[in-house]
Amino acid sequence: MVYHMRKEELFEDLRRRIISGELLPGQWLVERDLSEEYKISRTPIREKLRKLANLGLVELEPSRGYRVKELGVEEIVEIFNAREAVEGECTRLACISGSTEFILQVKALKERLEGVDVQKEPERGVIIGKEMHDLIVQTANNRYLEEFYQKLANLAALTRNMSKKSSQIEMISKDFHLRILDALLEKNAEEGERLMREHLRFTCKALLHTYLRVGVSI
Repeated sequence: MVYHMRKEELFEDLRRRIISGELLPGQWLVERDLSEEYKISRTPIREKLRKLANLGLVELEPSRGYRVKELGVEEIVEIFNAREAVEGECTRLACISGSTEFILQVKALKERLEGVDVQKEPERGVIIGKEMHDLIVQTANNRYLEEFYQKLANLAALTRNMSKKSSQIEMISKDFHLRILDALLEKNAEEGERLMREHLRFTCKALLHTYLRVGVSI
């Protein structure tokens, strides 16, 4: 595919292709090839690859170049441990501080999610689930927790790209999401936090078992 793209659009397009799985984990990103593909000189290509490396989406191997990040067992566990701490607390805060507008948004998300057959369309379940997680963090209204959440966002997207390929994982995630939405509607902070933590812990274990054939205790 040949692109005709402005330099400022280059970063977002590369980021999108990595997160979507179009550029596969472990795939080498050769500056010369990308320059030809995007019809842009190699200098801005190199700058954007450095920026992607700072976000953790690509990694630089000395004397070899950049390649798409391939998450290992320890990194997946660390990502989910961090998400559990941040999003568990955000869910508790959202249950306490949710406004009328928030309740209406939660009801709308629940209605949409109930209508999804994740066995046939696991990606739709992932999209709605991401909207739920984002809404919870925004509603928690804690700038530091939101900052931590955003720092984790790109790496979390890589794990979502793995989970959306498994209808079984997404079926169980759908059930967790519906129960979390119910806790938000009931303003049950303790239950909401517990379910969010349990949901993230389950997803982590399922990803490791399904894709890496690893059994872990976390």
